[in-house]
Amino acid sequence: MNKLLSLFFILTVSTTFCQEIDSLKVIEISESYANRTGEPLIVKKDSLYVFRTPDIYLVNKKSFLAIKNVYQSTIDQDKMTKEIIEKYTQTLRRNIDLERRLTINFTKSDSLDQIVYQKTQATLNHTQKALDYTVNSLEKATNSLELVEKVNKRQRRKTVLEKILIGLAGVGAGVLVGVSL
Repeated sequence: MNKLLSLFFILTVSTTFCQEIDSLKVIEISESYANRTGEPLIVKKDSLYVFRTPDIYLVNKKSFLAIKNVYQSTIDQDKMTKEIIEKYTQTLRRNIDLERRLTINFTKSDSLDQIVYQKTQATLNHTQKALDYTVNSLEKATNSLELVEKVNKRQRRKTVLEKILIGLAGVGAGVLVGVSL
């Protein structure tokens, strides 16, 4: 009898629990949920869940909102970082273009400087030739002046000597005349 009573009790208890389980809605979370992205499922009170995924993380509403805010701010920072990188890239491209233009201008300026340099060199060469010619002319003039000066000194000596000789001749003639008379 004891066995029969036990069996009856087990049947009654299982029937009661089975009816309760049947009245509750059982929600099955499939294994593919583990790879899902986006908003998580919200679990309702007084519902049964069967999880087929390998891991489940339960987070309360406050924690979920905090994690969501951190995630959103990270996305916003990524957008800001992308904007900074884009602006930096634009600035870099503009600077590269300006550098290319500057190189072209320097090349033009260098070619103009080269032309000016060549013309200046030609002018300097002509000036050097003119100076050489002037120096040669001055040397010839100096030599001519020295010759003229030497000739002039000779002439002066000659005239002084001639005057002395004429004076001596006059004195000699005077002495001769004075002795003869």
